[in-house]
Amino acid sequence: MNPTLQQLINYINQYITTNGVNAITGAENNYALLGLANLILNYTVNGSLAGISSSTGVVPLSKPITLFSVAPTSINWPDNVQFEYYIINATGVNIPVTAGYSFVDQYGTVQTTIPARTSIHIAKATNGQWIQINNLGIGGSGNLPPQTGHTGQSLFTNGTSAFWSDPVFQIPAGDPNWVNATTWVNGSSYINPYFSSPFFNLFWNDISRFLLQNVSPVEWQYQTNGFQILLNGFNSVTANVFLFFKGAN
Repeated sequence: MNPTLQQLINYINQYITTNGVNAITGAENNYALLGLANLILNYTVNGSLAGISSSTGVVPLSKPITLFSVAPTSINWPDNVQFEYYIINATGVNIPVTAGYSFVDQYGTVQTTIPARTSIHIAKATNGQWIQINNLGIGGSGNLPPQTGHTGQSLFTNGTSAFWSDPVFQIPAGDPNWVNATTWVNGSSYINPYFSSPFFNLFWNDISRFLLQNVSPVEWQYQTNGFQILLNGFNSVTANVFLFFKGAN
């Protein structure tokens, strides 16, 4: 017998309570007592709270705390006894959440994976949503973004959230995003969060040095989603430039 707490209470009130109407039989008492015993054994400090899963396929959480030593196809959690779970992904890959299940992170964003090498604590809210209540961080994003698909990239932060990005970005001579000989504006073919949050340095490959911005004379300046080079002799038709993303100041 694996009831919810409310179902167990309803059953006891219907069949066990001496109210002069319902009979009390050995079988009914046995069902109720077994349900209580299993509940106490599996979901309190009287029993084993943590389980280690090496299962594949679709795995429902069977313990309040589950460590995954092998990545399953997906995971889900029963909604029948307790309203919080700890999920520990000890594998090197992200574990998907089964379709129809999800949780909401500290930014109100719906999440459907347990990132690699991450522990997630979720709890059910009064509106029925499952909320992530750990790794909230202080002034930051908390969790490491998923690493799958970001080979060779570096982790950056814009001061609010963390993300993966190429640390160096080449803009070759004649790049179509040069709006004129000295001004470059990010086009649809270039996607990087730092083009809308300007935190990068410029390296002019032809003269083999970084361009100066914080000393006089200023050699380049930010533009909306881009930059303008002020150094005499620069011409985007022939010059190669590299952007080095440095993160928020």
